[in-house]
Amino acid sequence: FYDLKGSFFSGYLSQEPTAGLDAVCHREIAYSNYRTGSSGVYTRQDPARVQFNTSLTHYAEDFIKGGHDFKFGAEIERSTNRLHAEYTGPTHTVYWDYFGQPYVAYQYEGYTTDTRNTRLDIFAQDAWQVTKRLNVNAGLRLSQNWGTVKGVSGSVYSKAHLSPRLGFTLDLLGDRTTVLKAHYGQFAEAMFTGIHERMNPDSAYSDWVSYYWDGMEWVEFDRLVHENLYRMDPDIGHPYFDQWVVGLERELFKDTSLSVSYIHRSWKNLISVYDELADYETVTYDVPELGTTLDIYERTSGGDHAFVITNVEPGDPWIPDRYYRKYGGLEVLFNKRFSNRWQFLGSYVLSKAWGTADNRWFSDIGWGYHDNLLTDDPNYWTNVEGNVTYDPKHMLKLQGTYVVPRAEISLSFYFRVISGNTWTTRFRTPLLAQGRVVVFAEPHGSSRYPTQSTLDVRIEKLFKIGGKYSLGLIADVFNVFNANAVTNWGSLLNSDYFPDPGFYPVTDGHILYEIVNPRQARLGARLMF
Repeated sequence: FYDLKGSFFSGYLSQEPTAGLDAVCHREIAYSNYRTGSSGVYTRQDPARVQFNTSLTHYAEDFIKGGHDFKFGAEIERSTNRLHAEYTGPTHTVYWDYFGQPYVAYQYEGYTTDTRNTRLDIFAQDAWQVTKRLNVNAGLRLSQNWGTVKGVSGSVYSKAHLSPRLGFTLDLLGDRTTVLKAHYGQFAEAMFTGIHERMNPDSAYSDWVSYYWDGMEWVEFDRLVHENLYRMDPDIGHPYFDQWVVGLERELFKDTSLSVSYIHRSWKNLISVYDELADYETVTYDVPELGTTLDIYERTSGGDHAFVITNVEPGDPWIPDRYYRKYGGLEVLFNKRFSNRWQFLGSYVLSKAWGTADNRWFSDIGWGYHDNLLTDDPNYWTNVEGNVTYDPKHMLKLQGTYVVPRAEISLSFYFRVISGNTWTTRFRTPLLAQGRVVVFAEPHGSSRYPTQSTLDVRIEKLFKIGGKYSLGLIADVFNVFNANAVTNWGSLLNSDYFPDPGFYPVTDGHILYEIVNPRQARLGARLMF
């Protein structure tokens, strides 16, 4: 069987401030975190993607013992991402106020980049029925990625990755009631323009200038000049992860099974940066609220930078620890397949995700940071090892459907209980040579938001139209009990010691909260033919 597919995507995304490009943005960071005047940033993005897929399948009976279902294929993708961003206002400056008074300001005339990807994947796989009780699935995928930027000759990023995959299922008792499953595979990260976007020509970027208010005037304290600022390590490896899965599934009775599985993932070749010109000295600060002290690193090597994009490792400048992430999870799954007008699915997962690389904001491809600190700054590494942000330790999910006889009415529900994400107490320094920095005052992920419990329900009435068509009228209610679990918050104590998982702080007991979406209702219809 031969399969041929192709697709094309092009889009234009723009976020222009309602107040216009000349409006000046002021951000109050001490009390409300509100922005006034303008959003402060204007962005324009023009992505495009062309993709072509082809595959060939062939079934071979009694070929090297048993039947083989072979599949071979290739995928080709070409994508571009043109991006422009700038600060608003006549001088392209955003002002950060502290209790309504001038504090710091950042000036940025912006950048205009034109970044392109080419991806070629070739794969071969075999579903092999060795015996009536044993099946083996084997595969191999070769991924070649090229990254280019307009105005620079050749590829600034060119990496291949070979991903082996092997799994089996074994009918332990020979009666198809008890199955042992296991699988190992490597899975390469997608190709993003963010991997090599910073390799655009220097002319694409303006200077990033930082100022502080000395009571009389704005004083420049840092200037980032994009002049040979980044280079790509020629030996860089493409990010991927290893995954091991082992499970046992047992049929309890007709249409119903119980399975237990363990999943382990380990991420490799995570990309980040280090600064070849950096030098720091240690300054110690007391944190009386915790009864401890923190070593803070203040830059002493001036304003020159030379960043290397690579798979950072201990021994690179100011990289004291491995940049890694791991996941382990145990899943118990009860599955009653749809029969006799009802179905039910219930699962519980106990898991842990940890490391020094967080699992948000494209941490795998060189943009992993907290509070504007990349891995090149040694303050990034203070207490960074621990639980990552998205780490649902406990996760219970229940789903079910019942079809009322003769009425053709379906009643469905989805209930879940999920541990909250992690957050970490942080310490904000006074003004250093490189500006104020925020470090973790305790191991990353030491605290958690409240557990989320949510129930969604659906009612659908089906009408027959003639002999060929069916019309379904649907009513959904999300978060039936209007749960209001907190998902994000921030506050500030007078000593600049604060738990702040995402916001810039407020003060003196004023707290900003984010909560889960409130109760919502939706009506819909679907036509089936």
